Amino acid sequence: MTSKHAAVGEFSALIDCLEAEYRALLAEDIGQLHAVLARKQQLLADLATRPAATGAPYGNGGEFAAPLKRTVAHLRELNRRNALVLAPRSALIRARLRFLQAAVGRDSVYAADGSLTSGSFRAAYPQSV
Repeated sequence: MTSKHAAVGEFSALIDCLEAEYRALLAEDIGQLHAVLARKQQLLADLATRPAATGAPYGNGGEFAAPLKRTVAHLRELNRRNALVLAPRSALIRARLRFLQAAVGRDSVYAADGSLTSGSFRAAYPQSV
């Protein structure tokens, strides 16, 4: 398989990952989501190491330039769709964090076991949270 064809296959695998991520988000399947995200990260790392990731084999007006542009646009759209699914959940989590911060004090935080600890909450979570 040539470098060009390998990159196209990896883009296809990335599309599959974004579709699987969407299904996992909708189903709130955390286990599946973790698996998909790990696979997506690996694919992105692999693509980043290829000269194809910089567009070198595709050139300006090359044989794969138009399909690559369409594929990248499709990847952006899938990623945007997944972000839209996450947005309300993120807003809810931020609201819950603000409530907890107000209830227990800005520098206190609940640990994973439910205990309350004081400390450097601001260092762990910036003001934008």
